Amino acid sequence: MEVRKQPDRDSELSQMRRILVAATIFLSGGCSFEDPKPQSEDIAALREIINIDFPVKSARWEIFGTPENTGWVPGPTDFYTLIAELKPEHDWFHAIREPMDETFIVPEAARPWLTKYFRDLMDKNKHSTTDLYGQADCRKFATTVRTSGRLVRGFMCDHSQEILLYLRVSSSSETEAQ
Repeated sequence: MEVRKQPDRDSELSQMRRILVAATIFLSGGCSFEDPKPQSEDIAALREIINIDFPVKSARWEIFGTPENTGWVPGPTDFYTLIAELKPEHDWFHAIREPMDETFIVPEAARPWLTKYFRDLMDKNKHSTTDLYGQADCRKFATTVRTSGRLVRGFMCDHSQEILLYLRVSSSSETEAQ
């Protein structure tokens, strides 16, 4: 008669703990498909992407996709949005007369690097189609992509001598049409 040896319970628990630790590291971002890109302060690089025909002293800006890839399995991107916070050389904003109309604010618009006022404005209106005119000093804004000449639309808001620039650079429907 053959006697079977029972597996050591402590050995099994130790192996299960190692598996759980590895799974936790993997699921908590230890394995990422895309590193988040920080905002840029390079005005020249921003001007290479879109036409900006007004004087700016400094800028912080970022282009990001919606939905944003957070390290899980990446899926299709619905929108690419450019958000910039600009410090103008002089007050040219009030020369823009066209009032804002309804615009879709993507859920990720409240970027952590935005000043509190603009971050709160974007957070309050995220994932909605809204006209910010009643909430802030905002105007409709359109410009072109430098390389293709394609028109991109959005808005600009003024607060304490800083300008928030919000442009939908592309959407999945625009990408599919091309």
